[in-house]
Amino acid sequence: MRKYALCALAALLTCTACRRQTPQQEVHRIMREVGITLAIAESCTGGEIAARFTELPGASAYFKCGVVAYSNEAIHNLLEVDMDTILRYGAVSEQVAREMAEGVLRITRADYAVATTGIAGPTGGTAETPVGTVWIAVATPAETYTVLYRAGDSRNEVIDRASAYAIEMLLEELPHE
Repeated sequence: MRKYALCALAALLTCTACRRQTPQQEVHRIMREVGITLAIAESCTGGEIAARFTELPGASAYFKCGVVAYSNEAIHNLLEVDMDTILRYGAVSEQVAREMAEGVLRITRADYAVATTGIAGPTGGTAETPVGTVWIAVATPAETYTVLYRAGDSRNEVIDRASAYAIEMLLEELPHE
């Protein structure tokens, strides 16, 4: 499993500063050049990741689907996440993020998938799972990677940072020259 920076924001700033393109533009370029496809399953990011790709001209060449599933029932019905997994581990868990990514990958037959589940706030957090807790999963043809990310305190900050970090994770797993 690839190791991800402990300080994701610092890594994000460092990585994007050394490129002329944004991470989503780089993913866009690679997917189009290599001929691979993408599907996204989002809960707490509410479609922000999908929006960052679909705003780019030519995204239809690789972008298969973006599903925003907010309720447990939607996560189960649309993404085929086992309800026992949701009930046992909670909607905001590594297991659910993994099943979301693998579910949307399987359903759409995409090559890669990204999934997010978390607590954007301002309410809903607990001592164990505070606001800003986000599980991110990236499913590849070979393996599914997950990371627990602490995205901030405000709702907009959580959505923005978790979306950016998920795209960075995806970029790290794509074939590079």
